Amino acid sequence: MASLCNRHFQIPRLTLQLLVLTMTCHSAVIDSAASIQLRGEVGGTVTFHCPIDQKRTLKLWYIQKGETFVNGYYESENVSELSWENTRVDLDKMTILMYNLNVSHSGDYQCIIRYSEMKPEAHIHLHLKVTANYIKPTLKVHCSDENHHFSCLVNCTSHGGYPGTEVTWNISGSLKIVNNSKMIDPHTTTFNISSVAFVNCSDGNLTSLSCSVGDIISDLFPVCTPKDRDTPYPCVITTVAICAVVVVSIMAALLGWWWHCKKGKRRGPGVAGRQENGFEEEETVLSEN
Repeated sequence: MASLCNRHFQIPRLTLQLLVLTMTCHSAVIDSAASIQLRGEVGGTVTFHCPIDQKRTLKLWYIQKGETFVNGYYESENVSELSWENTRVDLDKMTILMYNLNVSHSGDYQCIIRYSEMKPEAHIHLHLKVTANYIKPTLKVHCSDENHHFSCLVNCTSHGGYPGTEVTWNISGSLKIVNNSKMIDPHTTTFNISSVAFVNCSDGNLTSLSCSVGDIISDLFPVCTPKDRDTPYPCVITTVAICAVVVVSIMAALLGWWWHCKKGKRRGPGVAGRQENGFEEEETVLSEN
């Protein structure tokens, strides 16, 4: 813990600063043995509550991080101009609300309490942990069939989370991790993570997988298509395409033959047309009785 004469907060007003320093240097300090654990999420809020005895006359009460003043109350001075912009004091509840949290707000805090009686000053330790949920992981799959060895590279990515973590693969078969990466976004200080895995599909079995980041799981994705072990994957596609062309050609020929026969029947037997001298004559064949 810092020495008793360290400044609790940086206040440009000389009278208030000297008074606080004098009180700190000439009083014993009582430290709370247990640290109060607080949790918040990026963009959310958290409430700092200090155990203040409201039956006693309060001289000052404030929260500081390290030696930096955050917000609080002082009976004869207005400290609102020195307070963090994302904090608000509720004197009725004796709490400090911190909103629009970001990763930088994580860390150790102290609650300083001083009553009007010249008795030891209380220091209560608090620890704030700010987290951010990762977005649902996404999968991208690229497959190839080099030298008749069908395989896939699968990339799992997620971002916007804190603290840093690793990608977990959930797969019914086996895979080999090719690459893991973790980068910090310079604007939000949250993490962007990804992992690339190699899946061997040569045995022809269907392989489905998903990836997870913390408790968030991606959609289940099939990465290998069942196929004949002796037939490479591209050949299967080619064979199916050829068969389809043959079937279509046969159907077209049958349809043409059917149409030709139907047209012939419409003209009827024994009827013939001919063109002589620019006129059409009909020749009817009479049946004999």
